[in-house]
Amino acid sequence: MWEISEIGRIYRQPLLALVEQAHETHVHHHPNAEVQLCHLLSIKTGGCPEDCAYCPQSARYSTDVEAGKLLANEEVLTAAQRAKEGGSTRFCMGAAWRQVKEGPEFDRVLDMVSGVASLGLEVCCTLGMITATQAQKLAAAGLTAYNHNLDTSPEFYGQIITTRTYEDRLQTLENVRSAGISVCCGGILGMGEGESDRIRLLATLANLNPPPESVPINALVPVAGTPLADRPALNAFEFVRAIATARILMPSTKVRLSAGRLGLSDEAQALCFYAGANSIFVGDRLLTTPNPDLDHDHELLATLGLNREPSHAPAAAVPIEQACAAALAQADRRGLRRELAPAAGGEDFCSNDYLGLATHPAVRAALAEAMAAGVPHGSTGARLVSGNQAQFSLLESEFAAWRGSESALFYSSGYAANVGVLTALIRAQDIAFSDALNHASLIDGLRLAGCRKVVVPHLDLNALETTFRRHPAMGDQRRFFVVESLFSMDGDRAPLADIVALCRRNGVSLIVDEAHATAIYPGVVVPDVVAATIHPCGKALGASGALVAASSVVCEYLVNHSRSFIYSTAPSPLLAAQLRAALRVARQKPELAERVRQLARKARGKLREHGLRALGAEDSPILPVIVGDDCTSLRVADAMRREGFEVRAIRSPTVPEGSARLRLTMHAWQSEAAVERLAAQFGRCLSEASQPA
Repeated sequence: MWEISEIGRIYRQPLLALVEQAHETHVHHHPNAEVQLCHLLSIKTGGCPEDCAYCPQSARYSTDVEAGKLLANEEVLTAAQRAKEGGSTRFCMGAAWRQVKEGPEFDRVLDMVSGVASLGLEVCCTLGMITATQAQKLAAAGLTAYNHNLDTSPEFYGQIITTRTYEDRLQTLENVRSAGISVCCGGILGMGEGESDRIRLLATLANLNPPPESVPINALVPVAGTPLADRPALNAFEFVRAIATARILMPSTKVRLSAGRLGLSDEAQALCFYAGANSIFVGDRLLTTPNPDLDHDHELLATLGLNREPSHAPAAAVPIEQACAAALAQADRRGLRRELAPAAGGEDFCSNDYLGLATHPAVRAALAEAMAAGVPHGSTGARLVSGNQAQFSLLESEFAAWRGSESALFYSSGYAANVGVLTALIRAQDIAFSDALNHASLIDGLRLAGCRKVVVPHLDLNALETTFRRHPAMGDQRRFFVVESLFSMDGDRAPLADIVALCRRNGVSLIVDEAHATAIYPGVVVPDVVAATIHPCGKALGASGALVAASSVVCEYLVNHSRSFIYSTAPSPLLAAQLRAALRVARQKPELAERVRQLARKARGKLREHGLRALGAEDSPILPVIVGDDCTSLRVADAMRREGFEVRAIRSPTVPEGSARLRLTMHAWQSEAAVERLAAQFGRCLSEASQPA
């Protein structure tokens, strides 16, 4: 996740240094010097009820734009064919609606989408707010992308628009993303916003998960009759600065020069392309505002030595094996290809077996005893069919007693538990607040729940309370805050006591993923606030599966409504026996967890002595050290393994692009001498791997 302070540092650096950094990023991710040509057609002009201060299509302002009816399908398809002949690969259709309404007009738009897609063009629409169901219909019709701009920063937004909230826009983007449609989302510069607003807008875009596939950067085109008619022209260098920063923050995204390009000289446009712009709108009009002539654009690209992006072959024409091989080759070039590599046998500084319970003698003995006693190695079915073996009930009751909860429920994996709990407890009409750094299974669980999701800045309690107030419960709505207690890629801990108090004051239920904290830290059990805590068992407990701690009624509800529990074959009963033994060791030997925390503090100190900083809490067993570049992180990991240390590089998309890291982990069995050697070798290997080839 990009911090505002870091984006500010990038944005405010000297312009030529910024452009050069952006150009290097651009060439690395887009080596073919291609520019995508897009065509934008207004299919329904004017008469919009919104009060966007920049827009001549608003019915609230007296402009030269007259309200029109939805264009005929034949007219739209003819325009799309002409756009294709002119070199465009994407055809965008805009309607001046506040939100899409079901009915004949939307059905006609679906027909337009299908027709344009049949021409072999990417299809984009901008129709205002859409529901999740409407997004799914557009996806089924063949829509490639949906444009819904944020326009400006959340702070400045209210001075430009009052008829639609920022959260409304984010919800539409979530609906689009959930339907499998790519997101086109950007903003407008020159509306009177400050530099901090531009930085905040870029931060919001870059921290969407994932970032938009297309980011249009617009300059205000003042139109007589609108509230912004007298705004002065935007300085071209500010346009370049925004383009360059967007490219650095979102390396793989299409950054599009959009409205206002007619006011830029060819030289200014050339600088924008150099800084990372690789898409433009062509044609003499953009909805209702003028645009450069198509022939002039072709000549400019030729003069600059830029190629027009070629038309894309239909997906069906590429065999799946060929497509997969090409994707793997690209990942290989970028240092992002993953392999199932066996452990090299070095000193373990990468596994999640913090307490050593995966190989503990007492756990081994208990497992052998269970096998000798005839505990079956297969469950034979789902728990509600034939698989409810006695070992599961024993494990659940022992775990609940240890956690101090009324009850517990055993799932086959941490992923199944997170998805199962979130989809069962959170309804489509509810609101879920999600920490910005929550991991994949929590993100997927909220998407599958179909609820309204509001992403909040990472562990920012002030922002969390503000967000709670901005999103009150309406009617029978329930509200949930979903968070990890120890973040697996950053090693920092959630202030659970403060979060509990905050949720209690605001009537919000809390769901906590304790994956990396279970058996390392005490955890949280507050029945009136905490709906459930999830405890994947593949970390400190040294096994697999997951236990959910909750009240008896919540656990019974999950048995009846959690699909990943109901429809999964139960794990092996031997696994439950193994976990019971692991719990006994963790309970009886708290010094193991204390040893891990002690080594973590020592390792952080030793890394600092060698000029390195590990993220996270001082006593966290997870010590991520940022390397930055994906390929460099792989080289450091390889060098460390040659020195006898088993470490792994963590790269995008697990972590944000440009923040690749080595995620070191501490274990109870490790010696202080090994930790000292690790820190010394890490500094040397990082220095060598960072040298130019």
